[in-house]
Amino acid sequence: MQMIQQTLILIKPDAMVKKIAGNIISDLYNLDIKMIGLKLVNVQKELAEQHYSEHREKPFFGDLIKHITGELHNQENVIAIVYEGEDAIEKVRKLVGCTNPDEAEPYSLRGKYGKIHTKTNCHETVVHASDSKENAEKEIELWFEKDEIINNNF
Repeated sequence: MQMIQQTLILIKPDAMVKKIAGNIISDLYNLDIKMIGLKLVNVQKELAEQHYSEHREKPFFGDLIKHITGELHNQENVIAIVYEGEDAIEKVRKLVGCTNPDEAEPYSLRGKYGKIHTKTNCHETVVHASDSKENAEKEIELWFEKDEIINNNF
């Protein structure tokens, strides 16, 4: 059974510095889901820590914060997008690919554009995508005000 879902995509600073945000949006456009929210965000530490709160106790938490805030990539910003459509979460996750770019399918966004830096072990995953309905709801609420989302279905 197909369900109409909303999902959050973040085009991360590593994608911005590589100037591939347009390519990513183009690939997402082909999924037959509708963009209902879009904004450029200068991610501050507080928002980054809220977004990655489940990883707070992990050894890579600090690097996640530095990555999403642009500290590792010329202070670049993030493009936050909300998409809506049938099985949007699953469609987007399939396009995005595995978290580890070296293990991602070559046609996926992370397979095409991702990279692991051997010196820093930084996983440049180029995008974040919600992994469940519950996380999508939580993340969309964190990144967007209600009036920033155009919702013609309700």
